[in-house]
Parts: sequence; structure tokens; C-alpha cells
Amino acid sequence: MAAWSEGYVTEVPYTDRFYGELAPGYLAFACLRRGVRPPRLRPGSAYLELGCGNGYGLNLLAAANPRMDFRGVDFHPGQIDNAQRLADEAGLTNITFDDLSFAQLLDLPDERLPRFDIVALHGVYSWVNAENRALIVRILDRVLKPGGLAYVSYNCLPGWAAQATLQRFVAEHAARSSGDPRVRVMDGLRAAQAMQAGDAAFFQAIPFLKARIEDALKEDPAYLAHEYLNAGSQPLYHAEVARQMEGARLTFAASANVADDFVHLAAAAPLQAMIQEAADPVWRETLLDYAGDKPFRRDIYVRGHHPLTALEQEALLDATAFVLLAEPEAISFEFPIPIGRVTGQPAVYQPVVEALAEGPKTFGDLRRLPALSGLREGALLQAVTLLVGGRHIHPVSGLCGEDASAAAAFNGAASRRAELGQVPIHLASDLAGTAVRVDLSDLIATGGALGGEDLAATVARGWTLMARTGRRLLVGGAVVQDQAGNEAELARRVEAFQGGRLARLRDLGVVGAAR
Repeated sequence: MAAWSEGYVTEVPYTDRFYGELAPGYLAFACLRRGVRPPRLRPGSAYLELGCGNGYGLNLLAAANPRMDFRGVDFHPGQIDNAQRLADEAGLTNITFDDLSFAQLLDLPDERLPRFDIVALHGVYSWVNAENRALIVRILDRVLKPGGLAYVSYNCLPGWAAQATLQRFVAEHAARSSGDPRVRVMDGLRAAQAMQAGDAAFFQAIPFLKARIEDALKEDPAYLAHEYLNAGSQPLYHAEVARQMEGARLTFAASANVADDFVHLAAAAPLQAMIQEAADPVWRETLLDYAGDKPFRRDIYVRGHHPLTALEQEALLDATAFVLLAEPEAISFEFPIPIGRVTGQPAVYQPVVEALAEGPKTFGDLRRLPALSGLREGALLQAVTLLVGGRHIHPVSGLCGEDASAAAAFNGAASRRAELGQVPIHLASDLAGTAVRVDLSDLIATGGALGGEDLAATVARGWTLMARTGRRLLVGGAVVQDQAGNEAELARRVEAFQGGRLARLRDLGVVGAAR
């Protein structure tokens, strides 16, 4: 491990992932639904991601929000090089990257370190040591504007307690060998699995770890190396994070995990009154963490906590527009919540989806739908919130939908990377200001639409990509192995895409200009 890494895994680059809760419009809506004034997003608003990794997600956000300015910082020069290369391939002009440690970032002069409306850290806070967490707080204090927002996600206690023991077991096992961390982390997990299968008392006392190990063994080893092998990793209680954020004059505002904020969805019925009566917001969150046993928190803090009056919140909500991300027939009204799953009533959810299928609508438009008249107070907000959390719909920031050229250029660059085996599962939407999830056949068809190909050319290019990268299509749960079968199935999917989803992606500014 390199000396400059301070115990952080640097031999393996972090994975190319996109996390929808980092989108500016999503974060602003999270504050608004909790009655906290969101940051004012306008042309020139600035967004900083600390620990941006390979920068796929940040580049996507820059492409989807071309009127904002983005900056990514990561201490790994290889990852920053990857991030800048993608920005160059996509021709993005509203993003910059720096290979700086947190200490080096703080040493920059004021003219090199502007202030930001949003600062995001995904997972970083619990993956670094205490010294670097203190530096992060100092950075937030220095760079976040008054009224700005900080997103801080982390492995949390008490829900991570059992997994922390698994993480320590895997890390200790990996420390006794050398070589590729991806191999060592998988070997450590298999050793834990052998202990569990051999009736080790610890694993018998915590039965759910069996499923956790099995799930982990299906994950990307590059991700697992960062999750399990970073020397500074430490799960944290919300209360201690909240106290640390006070050092940057930040106050907890909301959870980016939407169901966490609805007590009746986050705690069993006998606990709800006690949680609702908790006057101290930190204690309320602590009770919710124990009630839901969540292992990961997605906290939103604001610099200058301004509770909205009921009338202000209603007015801002009514003016907030939403856009449909998925095809209506593909949307499920079943959602994960901290204590299980909940199914929304079609009489409430279906009219919302049908209205948004016609085009973007404001919350006020939805509230005035005849089919939703007479709803109990809060029912529509809960429905919209869960649909946002399920990535079925998305709040529009007001800065999007004017020029889809940046999103189209990014999506073209991402599609071309698939030919080298880097197959993305998210593309940028200019209208929504976030990502749209795609599968392999969607990606191939999108590349064809961006390149103006006919069906035969798209299928031929798609099979070349699949043959080169070893990917195959699934039909009825079975892998199609032969070229003719894959080409026939791909042609069917591309035709279906062209006759259906392509129009949605054009509307969203994923393929060509938004309409």
C-alpha cells in the first residue's frame, strides 16, 4: 500500500457508479419536503464533490445540469485522470477536477478555492480516518455558502455493528496476504463464509450475516476492496456526526433516503408516538436508527437552518415541477422502507404517473387533479416523495431542459466506452437534471439513435460490442449463447425501444434535444 494513501485502498480504482440522491434537484426537494428552505439553485450555482473517485457520476451531473459549475476533488491521481479524460471526451466545459488530499485542498489560497452551494461526500466520511474527518469539517466550514447544503453519507451505527465485525474479519484475513486487493477481499469473504458454514458461534448468533456474505460475494470486487479494506473505516452514530458538523456551523435538515422522514414508514406502530414526541432532532434520528436498524445514512445538512412556514412550504411545493423518468407501465408502486416494504394505493399513485406521462407537472398541478380531490393531508406529498425515491419521477430544478447538447455529448462518450468493456448503466437527462437507468440493449439502442444508425447497423455494432466484452442477453432467465440468437433478440429489443422508450428519452433530453 502506497505511503501517501494513509491506509486507504489506492491499488484498485473506485467503481463507476451514479447515486441519484446526489442530484441537485433531488437534494433541494429533500429539504423542501421537510419544511427546510433549500439552497437557491440558479445559473452559476457551484457544486463540489469531495472524494469524487473516477468522476462518472459528477461528469453525468455536469452534463445534466449545464448551467451549474461542478468541481471534483480526489487524492488519487489515477482516478482524477480518469475523471478528466471522460470530461474531455464529452466536451464538458462546466467541470474541473483536482488531485488533492483534504489537507492540500485546505492549503489552497482563497482565489483557488471558491465557495459552493452544494458539497457532497458519498460514503467517504466513514471510509477515512478521524484526522481526515476533522479536515472535512474544516473544508465544509471554509467553502460552503450561507444557505448552502452538505450531503454526507456514511456507514452508521447501530445498524452496521454486526457488519463491522465482518469487515474486521475480512480486513484481518486480507492483511495476511499480498497482491490484488480484489482477490484478497473475495478470499476474506469466502473465509467468513466457511466459518459460518462450520457453525462458528458468532455467525450462528447473527444469522443475517449469512445472507450478507452471500450478497457481498456477488458485488463488484473493486467496490468491496474499498468497503472492507480501508484501514480508517469506522461506522458512526448520527449523534456524533451531527456534533462534528456543528464545527462547520451545519444543522441536520433531512435524510436523502426519502422514507426515513415518514415516521409511520420508518418505525413500528408502538414506537411512533415516542419518536414523534422527541423534541431534540438528533435524538429523534437516533430513535429512528434503532427502530429501523439501518446500516447506512444519507444525511443532508444546511448552513443556516431556516424552517419554512406552512404557507411558504406549500407555495414552494406547488411551484416545484416533476418529470417522469420511466415508462408508466414499468413503474411499481411497491417501495422499500426502513421496516420492510410498502405498497402505494393505485388510486393515488396512478393519476400522478398518468399526468406526468403527458409531460412535466408541478406539485400544484397534481394537487388539482380531479382524481386526487379529497385526499387526506400529506398523502400526495408521501406519494410523490416515494416515487422520487424510487427513481420513477424526479423534481426539476428550473435550470434544466433548455439545451440537451451537453447531455447528448456525454451519453455519446459513455456509449462509446462500452466498446472497451466499460458499460454504463446510467445516462444523463438534461430535462430532469439527473440520470436515467439503462440496460445493455437500451445502451446499444441509444448509441444507435445518437449516431443516426438504422436497425441493421445498430444490431451489428451491438453484437460486436457483446462479442468483444463477453456479454450475452437473457431470454426467459436463460443466457443466449449463439450469435444468431443474440442478434435476433437484440433486434427485437431495439425495435421495441425505437417504438416506445426512445420517445421518452428524447423528451428527457437523453437522446437529442428535449421536446
